[in-house]
Amino acid sequence: MIIKDEGIKLVSVNATSEILKNKMLADNAVINMTETKLYPPNLPTEILFEIKSEEKLIGEFQFKSIRWFNRKAELSIFIIKEYREKGFAKKTLKLAINFAFNRLNLHRLEAEVISFNDRAKKLIEELGFKEEGRLREAKYSSGKYYDIIRYGFLKSEFLAKE
Repeated sequence: MIIKDEGIKLVSVNATSEILKNKMLADNAVINMTETKLYPPNLPTEILFEIKSEEKLIGEFQFKSIRWFNRKAELSIFIIKEYREKGFAKKTLKLAINFAFNRLNLHRLEAEVISFNDRAKKLIEELGFKEEGRLREAKYSSGKYYDIIRYGFLKSEFLAKE
């Protein structure tokens, strides 16, 4: 499955590429928007996409913890360091949100952002997500505990923005 827009392409794959895994492991600033995985029977619980620009691998995006009965999923995104702050995360998330609500017919999207990641918080809120809660000191990173902020975005809110 491929989702495209100007300057960006998401390519569905079965597993994270070895190149990307190595970059993610080497990057101390890896900040996933979610980490939860659950497995309902007979339906995919995640859909993984490589993010490419001009055929170069620049990151990965996932719909995770997909709950088909409840029509909801969590979002997770990773952009390789040298491609950050170039608008790829925003383009990817816009494509993914549109795909989730209009093609997968999901009702709700969720995201988690670590409290110190101000750019990610600003982006997710700009896209329409609303803060719904905080998991206090739920993420351990570099010798310190951080809060995880939980966000949600409903299809009705997405349609109202269009």
